[in-house]
Amino acid sequence: MKKLVKSIFVLAALSTSVLFTSCGDKTTTTTESAAPTLTVNDGVKKSNASLSVDTISVKVLASADTDRKIKKLTITRAITGGSTNTIKSSSYDAKDVIYTHKDVIAGEIVIDEADVITYSVTVEDDKGKTTNATYEVTIASMVTSGQILLGGPTSTTNEYRFFGVADGFRRYRAGSVGSDLAKDNSSKIDFIYYYNSAGSVQNAIYSPDYAFGAGIGWNAETSTWPTKNKTIYKLTPDITSSAFDALSGSTFMTEINLVDFTAGTTDRLANLGTNQVFAFKKSDGKRGFILVGNIATTATGQILMVVKTEL
Repeated sequence: MKKLVKSIFVLAALSTSVLFTSCGDKTTTTTESAAPTLTVNDGVKKSNASLSVDTISVKVLASADTDRKIKKLTITRAITGGSTNTIKSSSYDAKDVIYTHKDVIAGEIVIDEADVITYSVTVEDDKGKTTNATYEVTIASMVTSGQILLGGPTSTTNEYRFFGVADGFRRYRAGSVGSDLAKDNSSKIDFIYYYNSAGSVQNAIYSPDYAFGAGIGWNAETSTWPTKNKTIYKLTPDITSSAFDALSGSTFMTEINLVDFTAGTTDRLANLGTNQVFAFKKSDGKRGFILVGNIATTATGQILMVVKTEL
């Protein structure tokens, strides 16, 4: 009898233990929500803009955590050495916020070459959790090439005949396949050089879409190109070589804005001379100046050029 009572007691104890464990399994734990996610301008942190910039876009993509809502979006703008201003402050009640702010620059704020405009973006959810991101725009109006040497059509010491602004003013040779051959890189070519002994041509620069006649100039080469960018030129006799050298961001923009590309332009400038300066406008709308250094005296020679162009 004593043995039976003891067994019942043990079973009761085990039963109580199991019941206790079962109650413990039903305990609910609370997980704290995470702060909102925030992406500005697709994750690009920095970029450049010209002094002539009209607007700067700040694209915002924000998402609140599960069961949370975005309640507020704030964008501030700070300029190097200047003031900080709130340019956007809006209330929301949404899981996701997709918004692009067009910050008007032209005529609204004073900027100078090398200034940095910093946009700070903050989103806040309904639990007061915030996330911040920044986007920097450096005012850099122009870039200057090094000395660009191009060879005449029969030059064997310099086989580069074409070049573009892309990839650090990279030069290209005639041909179809290769990292520095023209056909493979035709979309990057903005300028064509050719020397002709004819008095009205001599050293000449052409647009890639120039209509060379059959058997003339670079006709056989450019006729195979999948892309022929259009570059137009205009003489600027008032800009000397020393004035070209002195062009910096603000002075460069002043001078290039004075060039009227709606009239008097051409797709070829022939008979180029030493220390001559002329303006150009590429197919993407970017403008600049070219200074001619040494020129070729025969088709086996080479020309030297320096370029200053909008970024």
